[in-house]
Amino acid sequence: MKTNRIVESMKEAVAISKGEMPENSYRIHIPEKINVKSIRERMGLSQAAFANRFGLSVFAVRNWEQGKRQPDPAARAYLKVIEKAPQLVADVLSM
Repeated sequence: MKTNRIVESMKEAVAISKGEMPENSYRIHIPEKINVKSIRERMGLSQAAFANRFGLSVFAVRNWEQGKRQPDPAARAYLKVIEKAPQLVADVLSM
């Protein structure tokens, strides 16, 4: 099932970001920068609605969009998944 594969991939992304997987066991590309505002606006969501839908803090979303902070690698990977499959992420989170 596609949903299970994505959930497993997300778990792996978290394990990688925590240094729990040997580097030679994966090969991924996490973007150095990600435009959170662009992702959110394409979905037509406010900062609060975007944060709520995807389990993020409004404070973090606001700081990312204003350039005060950058998402860490795990957050960038998660945001990339949201960008590519927002409905699937929302569906998985609502299970």
